[in-house]
Amino acid sequence: MARSGEEIRAALIRFAAKWGKYGGSEKSEAQTFLNELFECYGSNRQTAGAVFEDFKSSAGFMDLHWPGTLIVEMKKPGIKLESAREQIHRYWQESSDESADIPAARFVVICNFHEFEIWEPGRFPTKPRLTVPLKDLPDKYDSLLFLADTTLDPVFAEHHRAMTKDAAKHIATLYLSLADRSAAPIDEIQRFVLQSVWCLFAEDLGMLDGYPLQTIVKRLLHEQEPNSAKEIGFLFRVLNQKGAQNRKGELHGTRYVNGSLFLEAAEVDLSTDELRMLDQAAEFDWRQVDPTIFGSLMEGVLGEDRRAELGAHYTHEADIMKIVTPTIIRPWRDRIDDVSSVAGGVALLDELCAFRVLDPSCGCGNFLYVAYRELRGLEQELKEKITTTAHATGVHAPAGPLPYYPLHNLHGIDIEGIAVLIARLTLWMGQRQMIDRFGAAEDPLPLVDMSSIRRADALATEWPEVDAIIGNPPFLGSQLLRGSLGDDYLDWLKKQFNVGIKDLCVYWFRKAQNQLKPGQRAGLVGTNSISQNRARSASLEYIVANGGVITDAVSSQKWPGEAKVHVSIVNWVKEPAAAPTFTLDGEAALGINPSLRNEEVHGWDPANLKLNSGRCFQGPIPVGAGFIITPHEASSLLADEGGSYSDVVRQYLTGDDITDDPEQGARRWIIDFGLRPLEHAARYPAALKIVRDRVKPERELNKDKGFREKWWLFGRPRAEMRQAIGQERFGASIAQGKRFLITWQERSVCPSNLTNVFAVDDDYSMGILLSKAHDAWAWHRSSTLETRLRYTPTSVFDTFPWPDPVSSAQREAVAELSRAVVGRRQEICKAENFGLTKLYNLMDDGGYADLKKLHKQLDEAVAACYGWPKSAAQDAPEIVRRLTQLNKDITEGSRSYDPFGAAPVGGAAE
Repeated sequence: MARSGEEIRAALIRFAAKWGKYGGSEKSEAQTFLNELFECYGSNRQTAGAVFEDFKSSAGFMDLHWPGTLIVEMKKPGIKLESAREQIHRYWQESSDESADIPAARFVVICNFHEFEIWEPGRFPTKPRLTVPLKDLPDKYDSLLFLADTTLDPVFAEHHRAMTKDAAKHIATLYLSLADRSAAPIDEIQRFVLQSVWCLFAEDLGMLDGYPLQTIVKRLLHEQEPNSAKEIGFLFRVLNQKGAQNRKGELHGTRYVNGSLFLEAAEVDLSTDELRMLDQAAEFDWRQVDPTIFGSLMEGVLGEDRRAELGAHYTHEADIMKIVTPTIIRPWRDRIDDVSSVAGGVALLDELCAFRVLDPSCGCGNFLYVAYRELRGLEQELKEKITTTAHATGVHAPAGPLPYYPLHNLHGIDIEGIAVLIARLTLWMGQRQMIDRFGAAEDPLPLVDMSSIRRADALATEWPEVDAIIGNPPFLGSQLLRGSLGDDYLDWLKKQFNVGIKDLCVYWFRKAQNQLKPGQRAGLVGTNSISQNRARSASLEYIVANGGVITDAVSSQKWPGEAKVHVSIVNWVKEPAAAPTFTLDGEAALGINPSLRNEEVHGWDPANLKLNSGRCFQGPIPVGAGFIITPHEASSLLADEGGSYSDVVRQYLTGDDITDDPEQGARRWIIDFGLRPLEHAARYPAALKIVRDRVKPERELNKDKGFREKWWLFGRPRAEMRQAIGQERFGASIAQGKRFLITWQERSVCPSNLTNVFAVDDDYSMGILLSKAHDAWAWHRSSTLETRLRYTPTSVFDTFPWPDPVSSAQREAVAELSRAVVGRRQEICKAENFGLTKLYNLMDDGGYADLKKLHKQLDEAVAACYGWPKSAAQDAPEIVRRLTQLNKDITEGSRSYDPFGAAPVGGAAE
């Protein structure tokens, strides 16, 4: 699983604490130091292809060489980094290999354990991009971002994260004080805060001479009865006025700002303590405030109905760059690299400066800010390329100023009005900072018209025509939509998109794909449901089916926030003119399918196999806790001589029973009327009374008509499952967990929705399900929750190609070993009084070698049924490759398939 920016930062904090006092030699610990540094970024040095001391140049052996990417020269603590510059320059010059098409390393790092000097010699040969002490590396982790993913550009800009968070905290404290005492209507307090923030920023950057806001605040602090509403409100009104009138005294240095920010001047009366808070906030150097971090934190405080405490949760640029790099930076940089003439460079610059970007869920504008900063950087690169090309070709450089990337090319939509205001403020702040970094653009005053950032429901409004779409749509699961959005909105969603009710972000993916024109790109963050099961068909499968090609993706990673959401990050291009390259989870891939898996078999995404259907089900969902009864109640009902209550009073199996109970038996009881009509359920009056008393009142409040009218039946009784189960037993597995565990259950047991049911009753079939072949496919095809497997019948079982044994002897071998595995683990669990989870944990640690041997023999017997060599029996990647090819062959009709047609061998166990 890829690491988020916050996870990398946390790992580096621990890393810096460990190595901060190291004083030994370079040779003794350099390799350990570098291995652990790679691990902080969620990567493995060996897997990445970086090797120690394998490359000898004229300057000696390189301490670490990652061909084409990185050279590291380690020095012992205390050695000055500049002493190694000549050495690493020679390393870099000799690191390319033209015969193997390996370019010189892009990055070079000198490190003495306590300090890093980071070079990008191919682009900036005269000085390092950044020098960073080890103690500061956690806050500047994105300067080594290529350690996590070589396709991501590192960020060398100063973020001043700690200072930005402190400034936001001071502003948040002021806002909460005003809001808690209702100093003004909440929307006016919000405007006051944003207008004040812009003034503090503008004063420090010389846009408002004389520091008018700070001057007024300090004067008011010395007055006995300060009238801040009048005084500061007047300043805000003047900032919305053209001309020089009223600009006297404290207001002498003010200019016309523009109507969108100060159209409604906020007039809020501050207490002395609140004036002091504003005065303290002015002490920060607002030139160094990071707009994206500040905006995120402000949105968390000011957002409607989100009076959250100011926390550390903001989207790190490392994560934003996973969208911006493949969707914007890399395609443009490739084109810039191909520029070979001045005229071609100028034409490309005109095209770049017309490039439009949309974030249709822009929030505080952090994705748009990063996109703007990077586009201005690309503008500077292209201008430098034009100049160097002119010198190299003897052509005159273009006369007059070249165009710049305009702020109004950024478009955003958000449903929250305060988010739109914060996004505009974020971009205005960013625009002024980028002038200092990259040169002139639009005059920062009056402020650029940012009506392109607007308030609307992105799903219900028309999106503007743009060239790229980026963003982070809202995370809201399908089961939460009705309560959050209401019945009418859900009805509209179903009619508008015609895909039913899915996780909310799914609709953004569909709309983005529909909006794109051939050759255009999009990159969005979504809950990881988009690559899993039903949501996948409505999002990523829809994209691929309609000309989209997924080029870069992170299959799953944590996203910052208290909810601990796991997301997928997906970038795609619509109908590309040329074959793209692919990067999945930071590594090169042959292709990326809608499941966000590496397409290893001719781009094949496994299809459901018709003959597999109707044999694997999620267990029933009662929809009503009142169906579950105590063991005492079950005993009383079963002892009733007046009726056969065993028909409807059943043992109730949960996932915990399978994992923890020594006998893998159901430990609870439930009333289950199956599919009986009410008049038949009435034949069990005592059981029906319990359900009437405990379930019916709850069901009557349910919005689902079927649940209300058939209150005595499970909400999801799984009629097909009941018909498919045989007369004696069925297989049952846990629906999610750290491993796939399956057991036999008697027909009388009622499975829960936390189990999956397999309508098989023969030992051969159980052997297949117990095998490594099925397990590898389950992990490949299942959705995942953190590191847990979530087995979904439609994605796993229905696509799983069963073997076709050439003889009954092969089937019997699997059946016999299946019985042996099940029997042996039952013996162990009963003898030791523990469940399957503890058993397999011990086996993984080296215990129960005989059971492990039985599993290995079973895996080899199953491999023989497929016609595979023993070497493939436990090789998960090879198994997946072979099964994918088999699924393709079966689907396309080049391979016959009848997995369940033959009579089962092995029969039911006694």
